[in-house]
Amino acid sequence: PLGYTRPRDPGRVTGRAALTALASASARNPNGEDQYFALAGPHPTSGPPHLLCGRLPAVVADQLRKLVRTHGATLDLDLATIPNIPISWCNVSDERPDITTRRDDQRPVNAFQGKTVHIWGCGGLGSWIAEFIVRAGAARIYLCDPGEVTGGLLVRQDFVELDIGNNKASALAQRLHSISDYVEVNVVPGALPNNLARVLSTCDIVIDATVSIAVGQLLAAAAAAKRGHALLAQVATDARTGTLGVLTVSAAPDRRGPAVIDADVGTTVLADGTLELYHCLWQNVLQGDELVPTRGCSAPTFHGSSADLAAVAGCLVNLIGMHVAGQVSGTHLIALPHSAGNGPCHRFIEAQPHNSDIPGPSQ
Repeated sequence: PLGYTRPRDPGRVTGRAALTALASASARNPNGEDQYFALAGPHPTSGPPHLLCGRLPAVVADQLRKLVRTHGATLDLDLATIPNIPISWCNVSDERPDITTRRDDQRPVNAFQGKTVHIWGCGGLGSWIAEFIVRAGAARIYLCDPGEVTGGLLVRQDFVELDIGNNKASALAQRLHSISDYVEVNVVPGALPNNLARVLSTCDIVIDATVSIAVGQLLAAAAAAKRGHALLAQVATDARTGTLGVLTVSAAPDRRGPAVIDADVGTTVLADGTLELYHCLWQNVLQGDELVPTRGCSAPTFHGSSADLAAVAGCLVNLIGMHVAGQVSGTHLIALPHSAGNGPCHRFIEAQPHNSDIPGPSQ
């Protein structure tokens, strides 16, 4: 709970018992090392105790170690014999839950606290989504992406130059560990976990950021076979600017996977003139654009900056968080303020009930 420490104003040891305790603690560490200690002070209103942290310099700690090794467990030090022992007091980053309220406590991302999340695809959206979910306090993250980090990806994906040449999922796992000591990060070899049925039963949220038709079909088949699955989310952006976002959510009772719901919603969007801004997310590739195989793919013709994609990912993470405790399926459309075109910045299209979602007669 102490987090980090750094020296503050120097002080002096006061108290015979405290000095004896410090000497005994110092003896358990090797010579030449500073001796840190923590004190729990009573709260004036009977709340959780305050924590103070201090440091004895190595030269003093070595003197105490010598005394302990000479006199043994019966050591009882008197300050009169060791005057003017300096203490450097340290700043304390005290993040105990019983005294600290997280700054994101009232935000949608709070829904990810303690959750187990699978993220498939660690690219333009997936890499940023993973970081935001870890910062929100997820307990476990599983990452899937067989791709490799290349230099051109640094323009828009959450990697650094030292990651170039490494597997995306492995490189992202290192970054996530550097953000939080508490999250459990697992790298799953290949594009997908081997046992999709087990994943859908044991995790809380699956986020498909692969923009792969094949992956969407596999996830849809797994969802169709199981009622009460994890929350399933499919995310993508537009290939031309990276300023639009689409999120399709399949809630636990819905046996349609996100790809099935996405296809149904696409028909609605393409028929709505007020949503023309988002038509590009479902329209077929135009002649001359054959190098863009599907929306959001990392092809040479893909455009978008890290600022664009991080902003889209942040919006989508908040929207996913709003669905974590819900039972509603559907598709969110979002546009950043500087996206080119006229249209609503956000629209949610709720998925219509499906025959398989309506309970049948008791057998």
